[in-house]
Amino acid sequence: MNKNMDKNKTLTEEQLDALIEEATVDCYDNYECLIGFSVMIQDNIHAPFPAKVVGEEVTVTDVTEDDNTILAVCQRNGKEYKVNILDLEADYFKIKGSEWIAAYRAWHGGITIENRLQDRPI
Repeated sequence: MNKNMDKNKTLTEEQLDALIEEATVDCYDNYECLIGFSVMIQDNIHAPFPAKVVGEEVTVTDVTEDDNTILAVCQRNGKEYKVNILDLEADYFKIKGSEWIAAYRAWHGGITIENRLQDRPI
């Protein structure tokens, strides 16, 4: 976790922007941004951790991606499932590295590389 981020508080817009910038700094399209976030989440999240998916308890054991989204690898009753990481319900304040999921959620909610490139100086 970034030393300037208190794990007991919600991230500020400035903190989220800094994380988004770090994950996407060298990206040229949305797919590269997705990979950037996936790498940051994989490098920083401390799995396994408990979560819920559609109200059912699971254990998140890993993070991966496909062509369109970042996936949480979950186990329940001896079976493995891959679900969109944004569909997890978890106590993120207790999960080290979860600020990267928050940054991905913020970026995914409307910030695209096309929008960001328009704001950069030429």
